Amino acid sequence: MAAVAHACRCLCNTDLGDEAQNAIEFDALSEANAPIASASPADLVAYSMDMGQPLRGKPLRSGELWFLRSEATAEKVTVALYVNGIAILHRGQEVRACFSPFILVRNCKFQDSSASNQLSALKIFKIFFYSRSLCYFFGVQANTEEEAEEERQSWVLDTAKVVHMVTQSLFPPYSISCEPVCAAAATARRLMAGYVIFNTGDDVATVLYGELSPHTQDTDMARLAFYENERCQKLAMEIYLAVGSNCFEKVGVNCSCFCINGHDFAARSIGERKLWLRAISNMKVKLQNAAPAPSREDISHYREAIEDQIQQLDSSLESRSPLDALLARVIRSKRSRSRDRESTPPPGERSIDDECLPATPAAQEEECAPTSPSRAPGGSYATPGGMSEQSTAWTASKQPTPNPDKAADE
Repeated sequence: MAAVAHACRCLCNTDLGDEAQNAIEFDALSEANAPIASASPADLVAYSMDMGQPLRGKPLRSGELWFLRSEATAEKVTVALYVNGIAILHRGQEVRACFSPFILVRNCKFQDSSASNQLSALKIFKIFFYSRSLCYFFGVQANTEEEAEEERQSWVLDTAKVVHMVTQSLFPPYSISCEPVCAAAATARRLMAGYVIFNTGDDVATVLYGELSPHTQDTDMARLAFYENERCQKLAMEIYLAVGSNCFEKVGVNCSCFCINGHDFAARSIGERKLWLRAISNMKVKLQNAAPAPSREDISHYREAIEDQIQQLDSSLESRSPLDALLARVIRSKRSRSRDRESTPPPGERSIDDECLPATPAAQEEECAPTSPSRAPGGSYATPGGMSEQSTAWTASKQPTPNPDKAADE
């Protein structure tokens, strides 16, 4: 139990010693005693998830929808979808919300038939900012049920596509790697590695280079190490995986988010999310069966199996031109490890802002467990920030919100 309690630890103050040998004996390697520095916040690429960031360009689409204020009331609003967020206009007042990677878009419905006749005819969908426990509910109405369903699906797919574009814009060009880095002995037992987006819990999305390695003779846990980049010279954080570790995907249309031991991540694509979770699941199965620590030959076979899966991923990611980041870059001071001390950002970039966009309260998301406090890069704990208590004239912040059933989207 003590080992599990320390399954996620930061090596900010850990002295791993010096490695005098250039060639490390593989089978004797447990936690490669190579000198490795700790990544400070200033070493990491991070982006603000502040919902108040400006929306970019012209609307991709716009139209009238019903905005649900409770299970009994709804008001017609004009909704505009931008390349990085959404704008809601009602009675001359506009509320804008910038998207982040950690958003779920889903169809939903009322749990019972107590809703008014007006609402029972609506086809409902939601945009769930789950890192904030904040939900927007919208309804679609048309002349026929088939037309309403088609219109809802169009809005859901377009919104999910925008969230996916925001997510992909934060990733640097890369390919999933199964081979260790010659200049980083700690990667000798690597099974797979690639970039992921980590939700630090303080309105910041941090780009980390994750690496999965199997258990060793000295420990009965697999290891996820997260570095500042693919060079793997500075360690930001690590998570140890035991048999009882919780690893699952978030349920949403075209969603690439997943959770590991209460830590929220986003992959570049749905395929890469599945690859990460499948590899982790295979490691948990071996731990459950008390399999011995894999040898050099075993790890070679594991890598070949993962590489076969990589070949099946969407090759369009490799040929796609890099996108400009659709979220503002967070600039951290190199003089301090605290996120609260931000350096002055250069033109075109901005520091994180604690103010949030007001919106309706969140509904209970049944399939998503609450996020536990995350070990943030740099070693400090952070919990998700709440929304501002401000409300617009048309937002009924104290009224009950719709309570949807779970919907199977995929």
